[in-house]
Amino acid sequence: MAQGRPAVERWLRWSGLVPLPAFLLVHLGSELVHAFPVDVSDVVRRAPTLFTTLACVLLVGAPLLLHVALAAWLLAKGRTLTLPSEVMARMPQLLSRGSALVAGAFVLYHARSYPFAVWLGEADARDAGFRLVAELSSSHLGVPLSGGAYLLGLLATSTHAGIGVHRALLAEGYLQKAERRRLSARACTAFAVASFCVGAAAVIRVASGVLLR
Repeated sequence: MAQGRPAVERWLRWSGLVPLPAFLLVHLGSELVHAFPVDVSDVVRRAPTLFTTLACVLLVGAPLLLHVALAAWLLAKGRTLTLPSEVMARMPQLLSRGSALVAGAFVLYHARSYPFAVWLGEADARDAGFRLVAELSSSHLGVPLSGGAYLLGLLATSTHAGIGVHRALLAEGYLQKAERRRLSARACTAFAVASFCVGAAAVIRVASGVLLR
């Protein structure tokens, strides 16, 4: 069943199946560690090495860019991923699409504000921690809009990753049995919840301003 599907669909699935979950695990875990320094000087980040930059671009950036481009192309053509309707309800498909739009905007904004800003010479990589503290701890009329937007972006990204992995495994033919589908759904939900909780803990910690007290 999976082998007979259009190549563009398989590229779309696999370009998001591994990079996004892996990125969430590594990046959010790292940010949570950075959110608990013992001294203000610890907020200073290390400049990325050439290996780190290449790994980020080739293993995360390029696949996700391909994923977004293929998804946009399918939507422009009025096509959707072909999934067995009897095992994939309509609501998760709509939730996957909606969360994809929010997650895409969030990832692009975050990338433009931090790694892209460094590559363009607009900022120093070592001050990313201080810029993140300033952004997340800011408020407008007493409302922490930036922190709230980050939480929304994290929720959408985690949701899209969880649903995306389950849908990819389903479309690839790995979940033909009902027991496997239930196990996958539960595992992907647990992953999405855990990712959001880790990210939210880091955002709330940074937004509270305790790093600069």
